[in-house]
Amino acid sequence: MNDSLASTLVLCDLDNLLLGEDGNLTQVVRDVLQLFSNRGGRLTVFSQRSPRAVRSILGSVRLAAPALVCGGTMAYHYADGNRVPLCSFAQQQELFNCLPDTPGVGVAVQMQDGTTRVLRMSNALERHLRQEWTPYLLANAADIHPEQVLRVLLYQDSKSVPLISLAEKAIGDRVALLGERIAPDTLVLTPKRISGREMLDTVCTMAQVGAEQVLVLAGSQPMLELVQAVEHSAVAADAPAELRLAARQITLTDAAGGAAVEVLYRMVRAAEKSV
Repeated sequence: MNDSLASTLVLCDLDNLLLGEDGNLTQVVRDVLQLFSNRGGRLTVFSQRSPRAVRSILGSVRLAAPALVCGGTMAYHYADGNRVPLCSFAQQQELFNCLPDTPGVGVAVQMQDGTTRVLRMSNALERHLRQEWTPYLLANAADIHPEQVLRVLLYQDSKSVPLISLAEKAIGDRVALLGERIAPDTLVLTPKRISGREMLDTVCTMAQVGAEQVLVLAGSQPMLELVQAVEHSAVAADAPAELRLAARQITLTDAAGGAAVEVLYRMVRAAEKSV
């Protein structure tokens, strides 16, 4: 039974499949994760959060492979502290001097050392930091070393704030960036798109597993390319349509109803029956 479970590494959407409304692991999720681990199952996670925030949330839950953190811009191995950044803003110091300086817009940067630096606080940014259990440091743009930055996050307090146009106007053509919304009030800027294949290959190399051994368990759009990059995948019943079309399996339950629990418990039961 342990051998059959141990042959697969589950890469799970932490933010959308494992957390309750309060931003913590629910008790049923903790119980199933413990059962899965005790039976020899291997788990790691994908998260928009920083390494410190992910560790705070997981608590005693141990990961068997590097986690994809900060939206997949870094693979972080909690077992030994090793990390592999997948992008940086090297040679782009000018960016940090021209980020939007507008009331109601917060600015934070996530660093390769796992920290979050706040350049300008806003109500929305403060709310996200609190909800996501994210430790942070206040900083000035002049103190930021661009080669150590993974991504920039902009937060808008009000729906009426034209965040994208403000960012485009402030930055202009001086720096080539990719902008993506990860929440209605959050815009993420990165110097390039991090492909699912690149994320997957980094985790597989660090964990010394083959891509054919990975099961991606997803619930949100940012994991689409990861789902497309693997042979084995499952998504929540209420996942975005594009994600459901790409997945090999769709759960019977939605994300809040226990999609991750369904898949992990089913794997344990299948392993037990094979004994």
